[in-house]
Amino acid sequence: MEWINMLAAWYFSLPAVGQAGITLVAGLIVAWAAFKIIFKLAKGVIRAIVAAVLAFLLATVPGNLILHDAYTRLRENADISAIM
Repeated sequence: MEWINMLAAWYFSLPAVGQAGITLVAGLIVAWAAFKIIFKLAKGVIRAIVAAVLAFLLATVPGNLILHDAYTRLRENADISAIM
């Protein structure tokens, strides 16, 4: 606990500009870390939503028809590209 007291004494002995600078840097570090954590969580949630939607579409007849139609169009485009 002594080091906390020494750190506090050092911090408050700095001029106001120094205190503001240290506070700004510490705030930026914490904000960056929070952003990285939230970004990873959001990315995981988005992937889970996409996976759930695709699973639903694959498991339903309309979804199967939609995917079959999309595959047919891709195949036709590939055949046309191969001819040219």
